[in-house]
Amino acid sequence: MGNCSPKPKRRSRSSKTLADTSLPPAQLHGSETSLIAWRIRVALLYKRVAVEFVECGDDEPFLRCGSETVTGSEESLLRYIDNRYGGPPTETATETEGRVIAAEVMVVQHRSIQQHVEGMAQWAAKMTGAGGDEWKGRAAEGRRMGKLYGELVEIMLEHAQMEERFLFPTLDRTADYDVCRTANEQHGRDLPLMNGIKEDLKSLIAIDVGGPLYKEALLNLSLRFRTLQEHCKQHFQEEERELLPLLEVAESVRRKEGEEPWPPNRWVQQMMDLMEQTHSRLFAFFAAGLFPHDALRYVGLVSGGDDQRAIAMLRSIALSIDTWPLITT
Repeated sequence: MGNCSPKPKRRSRSSKTLADTSLPPAQLHGSETSLIAWRIRVALLYKRVAVEFVECGDDEPFLRCGSETVTGSEESLLRYIDNRYGGPPTETATETEGRVIAAEVMVVQHRSIQQHVEGMAQWAAKMTGAGGDEWKGRAAEGRRMGKLYGELVEIMLEHAQMEERFLFPTLDRTADYDVCRTANEQHGRDLPLMNGIKEDLKSLIAIDVGGPLYKEALLNLSLRFRTLQEHCKQHFQEEERELLPLLEVAESVRRKEGEEPWPPNRWVQQMMDLMEQTHSRLFAFFAAGLFPHDALRYVGLVSGGDDQRAIAMLRSIALSIDTWPLITT
């Protein structure tokens, strides 16, 4: 199957740290410049499988798992990985039209944000219930939560800005102003809450761990996270039910007014331009809130057929995936 030479140094950090030793390891043969090879590698890492990448001149990657050699299309390899290793699926859906892609991108962004907020709410609740020796290391834990929350806020603000500068003006042409205005008002409603969480996290670092003031700050933090979780869930459900279907209507209005339909990639490119940090510096954190099939699908959607962009996004996942508390349900 081509001239392949193993390069152990190319093993991802995941294969050395958080790989599940109860799962049989996998050897992936392919090219560093192959988008499919990167998608297969990331799919395996999501499964917590120890992966050895073997540089190979073949255009089509293949797997060796124990005594099995598995070849075929990307879809068949992903299906094999799902069947062999279980867990959340990695196989992705088929392509859709531009404006539908824009709606799908929005939904996946909602899933990532919601998962991160829920995870931090659970994290804060767990810290609130600690006692005795469990207080040890809480200062460092508070600093780590503060760092991750800062990244989450950046993504949430970019997402809101994208809606306010692109989505809402586009949908205003459907004459459904009330729906857009309500969604915009909800953005403003949650800013004080998000800033309150930031201040609570700062307090945790400054206050003596385990004291009455520390416990009170933890309780406030937990309550604020739960409120933010509820607000996000409600807001996202309303947008997906009432706003996103209007993308079809907006395109019809453009046609009726004699305007040229937007090419499929323009819808997504507008969103990418307004969420630059989410799709570069923060992308690994963003992807940590997704199931593998959502992450792989999202990369395909937003890369716009640019293989180098897609590979860069997948590489950022592969390099950081060992630090994620991956979602499994």
